[in-house]
Amino acid sequence: MAIDLPPVIPPQASTAERIEQYAAAQSDSIIDVKIGEYDLRISGNRYLSREQIDLIMGVAKTPAQAVNALNQAYYQLGHLLVTVYFAHRNNMIFAHVINGHLAAIKAPESIYPYFSGLIGDEDLSRSEFDSKRVLANLKSKRAGLDYAITYQLSEDPTAFTLVLTESVKEDHDSTDISVSVNNFGNRFLGRYFANATIKHDFSSGLEASLSYDRALTELGEVNGGDYYDGYTLRVNYPSSYGLYGVEARYTEYERYAEGEISTDNGALLNDVLCGLPLVCDLTASLGLNLDGTATEQSLLRLMAETSSVALTGEQVISSDALHRFTVSQRLEKIDSTINIDGFGTALDEPQTTLELGLKYNKLIRLFGVGSQLTVQGFVEAGLGSDEGTLASDDREGVVSTGRRTGEFLVARPRIGLKMAVTDWATLKTDVISQFSDGQQLPLQQQFFLGGAAGLNAYLPGVLVGDSGVYSKFALESNGLPFFGFTFTPAVFAEYGQAWYEDASGEAGDVRSLADIGFSVRAALGKGFVTEFLAATPVYDDNLDENALSQLEVDFFWRLSLTF
Repeated sequence: MAIDLPPVIPPQASTAERIEQYAAAQSDSIIDVKIGEYDLRISGNRYLSREQIDLIMGVAKTPAQAVNALNQAYYQLGHLLVTVYFAHRNNMIFAHVINGHLAAIKAPESIYPYFSGLIGDEDLSRSEFDSKRVLANLKSKRAGLDYAITYQLSEDPTAFTLVLTESVKEDHDSTDISVSVNNFGNRFLGRYFANATIKHDFSSGLEASLSYDRALTELGEVNGGDYYDGYTLRVNYPSSYGLYGVEARYTEYERYAEGEISTDNGALLNDVLCGLPLVCDLTASLGLNLDGTATEQSLLRLMAETSSVALTGEQVISSDALHRFTVSQRLEKIDSTINIDGFGTALDEPQTTLELGLKYNKLIRLFGVGSQLTVQGFVEAGLGSDEGTLASDDREGVVSTGRRTGEFLVARPRIGLKMAVTDWATLKTDVISQFSDGQQLPLQQQFFLGGAAGLNAYLPGVLVGDSGVYSKFALESNGLPFFGFTFTPAVFAEYGQAWYEDASGEAGDVRSLADIGFSVRAALGKGFVTEFLAATPVYDDNLDENALSQLEVDFFWRLSLTF
């Protein structure tokens, strides 16, 4: 339950004389309606038009139904503190609408600050209350507390006190431990990965999680990888102002890779970069020579290390039962290096970035079908001056690590639509994109596809660029129960493209791929989830087909257990 919306205030019995006194001061808002053999006189109405009232009264068979329907209509429109007082005299039914204000809030000290800003509101709406409730609800769930909401009236019928009564949730579990294995692979190395995560919710509302990712190189298909270890720590707290947190990540890996070394300049380090798969562009393994020099292949040993610390924030601007609008911020410091044994530092990209975002979700009816629309937009800017290997290459029209810059501006618009086309299936459409401002981006900001990132017929990193677009269309079952499991089959089609900015010739081509496939997800409660995905290519453009076939996969799978 956590924190529910305030309940409907039921109609209140009064006297005809008292209602007439109230109505006398508002004679211009009196509406008379005929209900069977009775006359219904409505006074004090602010929010319903005459057409709306006639529609409500048109379906009422009795005066009691009419009064209840009128009272319910105000609540459905989002007016939480509107009360209908009624009385009966002969064949006349009096209904007076009291438009209340929030005079006070009684709540435990831990939850009071989330709602205190509503005190004094002359027309408390559902959206205003829910916007405050979102963060309070998150805190109460983490703390294992439920809150029942009631009203307290005073001698002034327009003054309401909102009362939140706390209770302990008996089945609250504050700690989750999850382990998972998969063969989705990684953009940098490996095919089989394992993850272990522990998440704990504190009674204060603070949530902390620690994750460890490891490449299972013992299982083969390591793509030249020796090892891969990744650690992620997240801590966040839902205050009355927003959800604020800290994220820290550290990743290190070592691998061997075939790199293209220039034969024109004696194999200098700068001549290694563009031909080195995953340092500059995975498409180097697809037979593309991006810097235009004569090259030869050589086995190189890479040692990579990435660390980052980020401050995050998200605030609720507006929320109710049908929509939610939030804004977010992320300030991040990143250090990313790749060293090549025998050559030195191949990549050194220290940077500071600021991301501003917005998210909007809305339940709508589209073509007569219940649907959910999700619109997101993020803008990320590089704040630091260029250091390390950033902006170290003054050649024009080529793609190289030295052409990248930490002074960039990137837009990432996204849109998603879910439509309940039948009782048993949902049609899903998702479009994800990234557009650079004409700059080549550091490794951590690049747009890439393949595997879990999209395009399930290929390994991660099959498409890499500074800008790109990905779209997916899926028809998914709403869930089929079988022997205690819930199976969710789906069929899908995917399309993706990526390109490098500020590049000429073949290096600047838009590379595109498309596939179709199916997936099956099986879940047993929240503790057991497994998934199988398979896709087949149907289209490619500006990619070497022989080399591309080496990046195709038969299927992906994952298994996750949560305790």
